Amino acid sequence: MNIIKVFPLRPVLQLVCICLLFTLLYRGESALALEQPERDLAKSSITTKLGTQVNMDVPLVDERGATVKLRDVVRDGRPFIIVPAYYSCPRLCGLVLKAVHDLVLQLGLKLNEDFRIITVSFDPQDTPAAASERAAEYRKGLEPSEAAAHGWRFLTGSEANVSALMNQIGFHYLEDSGEFAHSAAIMILTPEGQISQYFTGISFTARDAKLALVEAGRGSIGSAMDHFLLFCFRFDQTKGRYTWAAFNVMRAGGVLTLVLLAGLILVLRRRERTAAPNH
Repeated sequence: MNIIKVFPLRPVLQLVCICLLFTLLYRGESALALEQPERDLAKSSITTKLGTQVNMDVPLVDERGATVKLRDVVRDGRPFIIVPAYYSCPRLCGLVLKAVHDLVLQLGLKLNEDFRIITVSFDPQDTPAAASERAAEYRKGLEPSEAAAHGWRFLTGSEANVSALMNQIGFHYLEDSGEFAHSAAIMILTPEGQISQYFTGISFTARDAKLALVEAGRGSIGSAMDHFLLFCFRFDQTKGRYTWAAFNVMRAGGVLTLVLLAGLILVLRRRERTAAPNH
């Protein structure tokens, strides 16, 4: 059998060319964007930098157009949350900000009094007007409104200042035609500006976030029960949440057992002394 007669060469070549052309047209610029996917993904990922000291004197601009520093908007002795987001983001940043809004309502801590939130745009084209618009949107429903205004700030800044801050907190992003490829995360910092914890994703568990804030507060916030829970729980980086600290639980159980035994011995001794004169 002559294969050329069964499959004429010229039509086959034409079909191959058409398929190749269709593939290139279909993929367009996205084909070029994925030439080095590992490099591009690394540029829009999160690098955890626990314990890193953030520059609290980096100049930024608040939603009213005033130049401020991070230390100017952090309440003395209280932990704070940094939320990286750009204000024209079509979807992901809005989901993160909505999750933070819902978290505030569930925490059981007082915004502005116990902790503060600082949203920083990583888009140098964002303006104070855009920050003010987002502030009004996401502070809505948080009471009292005055506490929300002081407790949750929306900042912008120059490319140099913002990129330096984002690098310090390990938040990477990649600009692409006016939009940004980036991850979703918030960072919890100590009152002095050291990174204490990371939470990634578009939803945050109130219990874990509260424990992280109490831990970052270093005794300045939280109830006695919160601090007891911190003794029994430790943050598991592999699971992204607080889990039982088995050794501490066993140690606490051992101490409790000793206290109960000591109490039992005292009770028995008193009974013996009370019963002795009757014999």
